[in-house]
Amino acid sequence: MAGRKRLPIGTFGEITVQKVAVRKYRASTRYRDWDGVTRQVSWTAESRAAAAWALKKELTGRMRLGDGADGLSADSPFSDLAAAWLEDMCRDHDLADNTKDTYERELRTLVMPTFGNFTVREVTVGRVESFLKTQRAKSYPRAKHSRTILGMVMSFAVRREIVPRNPVKETSRLKKPKHVPKALTSEQIAQIRQAARDWRTEEGRLGPRPDGQIRDLIEVMLGTATRIGEALALRKCDVDMTVDPPRVYVAGTIIVSRGKGVFRQSHPKTHESNRVIAVPPFAAEVIRRRLALIAGENDEALLFHSRKGTPLTPNNARRTFRAILASAGMEDMEITPHAFRRTGATLLANEVGIQTAADVLGHTSTSTTKEHYAEPDRSVNSVAAEVLQRLAPDPDPR
Repeated sequence: MAGRKRLPIGTFGEITVQKVAVRKYRASTRYRDWDGVTRQVSWTAESRAAAAWALKKELTGRMRLGDGADGLSADSPFSDLAAAWLEDMCRDHDLADNTKDTYERELRTLVMPTFGNFTVREVTVGRVESFLKTQRAKSYPRAKHSRTILGMVMSFAVRREIVPRNPVKETSRLKKPKHVPKALTSEQIAQIRQAARDWRTEEGRLGPRPDGQIRDLIEVMLGTATRIGEALALRKCDVDMTVDPPRVYVAGTIIVSRGKGVFRQSHPKTHESNRVIAVPPFAAEVIRRRLALIAGENDEALLFHSRKGTPLTPNNARRTFRAILASAGMEDMEITPHAFRRTGATLLANEVGIQTAADVLGHTSTSTTKEHYAEPDRSVNSVAAEVLQRLAPDPDPR
């Protein structure tokens, strides 16, 4: 004899309502949970209708638990799929909170304005292709980020067997524009240093004088080729001035996370970026000055910090840096603090080799250093002419 038909996951059977006391009714039903187990669920209220309504409300909330994709189909709104993907992503403990915030923001600002009113089925190859071309017309990074986020959402749909294939994977490849890393010239560095020294120091200027932190940050970044977040995360305990040359231990970065604010992360951008860097004398002098300012603090004290001792945010440091450049009429040069890292990479690659440059920058591959950081050496090598001279014809015997 056939048994009772099994309920699909996320659905419930017939609701029955029984009177259990004066002005007390219990509504009950069977519900198959996200884990596959069918359970008896009930709710009580003062009337039959109220009990049934309350039970349905309970079941609706229960359906949202589990893997976040229960009840989704190809005809579901894309916005529901996106919400389920966000919920699933937030449970990924391998993703940094900052990365999760970035993905959520890019989904909201790049993808949802176009696909928010579609169903999952309507996210077709043709629509995605047109969308990416529109984004590419604005900028390559915008199109690349849009493709990445939309691709992750649709891959989630494939894994949940909502759609059979990911339409993003069928679109044309985005062609990356040619990019040549550009280092700062010695003249540009001298201009920036002068601007940092002179910023807000003119005679008769009202208000507090600059504390010199961005001026010092420039020197530390030039002398270590670190990312701005890594330089801002340096503590007393990360510096060893007793050896020659002095060393800094890059073992953290400054993060700004929604809900957590600004804090020091206990590892750099990647775990592979943990490294030790020998510091040149000009940067070591600045570090000694920073250490003298926090001599009475504990070993966790940051070299760069707010008046309250909290970390400086990279965005605030960049904003001040832009103001320094603008005050010297250098805003059109389009220079960011990251240029110091490219400048250090270029000098190291040209003088001691690309592998050393990659090691100092914390790259696991020299290809990243070569493609994004080290400006190609355009100088003429006279040794090449001497070597090629060996191909010259034999002297005429006549």
